[in-house]
Amino acid sequence: MSMLRRRLIMINRQATPDYANDTYDVLQYKSHLRNEFLIPLKANGDGSGVATIRLQSLETQTVKITGNGKFYTSAAGTTEAGIESTIGTSLTNLFVKVPAGESCYLVCGKADKLSGLGSAITNVIADGVNVPYINYCAFNYPLINLSRIRFTGVLNSSFIGSIDNTPNIINLNLRYNLLSSFTGDIGKAVKCVYLRAEGNINCTFTYVTRRNDWTSRYNTLWVSCSTMTSTMVDNLLIDLDESGVIPTGVKLIRLDGLCGAVTSASAAARASLVNKGFIVTVNET
Repeated sequence: MSMLRRRLIMINRQATPDYANDTYDVLQYKSHLRNEFLIPLKANGDGSGVATIRLQSLETQTVKITGNGKFYTSAAGTTEAGIESTIGTSLTNLFVKVPAGESCYLVCGKADKLSGLGSAITNVIADGVNVPYINYCAFNYPLINLSRIRFTGVLNSSFIGSIDNTPNIINLNLRYNLLSSFTGDIGKAVKCVYLRAEGNINCTFTYVTRRNDWTSRYNTLWVSCSTMTSTMVDNLLIDLDESGVIPTGVKLIRLDGLCGAVTSASAAARASLVNKGFIVTVNET
């Protein structure tokens, strides 16, 4: 047997998932090798409820469900649809049940084509009585075409990971989702025009990479993170102002809550941003 063939066999063995026994971290490693993305689901209550999970892809792709989880034909949860479904280029509803006391995974077959966990106006999942929930879904490897994530006011489901792994994120809305924990450098999210995370104290965003390419499409930036130091807040406001952006959207910039207080270094920038039409709310000493 050739060395190349031995290596391919070894890689294949390393990448074969054992959903019943592998830890989530191990499964994530294997998923990355296989270009898959896992969404962990956990039963809630007696498991009789149906979760509607809304996903979108750049092209049609298969989604499988592991363990004893099942897809259904509708939110009524009366007719089973097996353990395999598809999502397409428009936002697609997946109807899922998970038996009481159990957990499972949704396995998206093309991680590099996944474009939406929900949409700009629709949550990826909603809370419900006896309805399964997303159990700390992690972004620990690049999802290069994921552009929209929305789960506002959802108290059961949660996501963790870094926005540095979502280079094409445009819209991230996790307001009042109390469990989720995102990290990452806002300065690297160069395509993001809407980032709203008020009511969430677990996120640890920073502004390290300084941007000069803010555009008039920039709509909302609302975070409250102790990791946003005074220097970071000052620099972000200065860079946004110096880019010359004249806003056309909601025009909301809120860096208050747990963020560091502004200093005199950004005073002129703040006044200029207000004159341009931005609503700027910050902590002041």
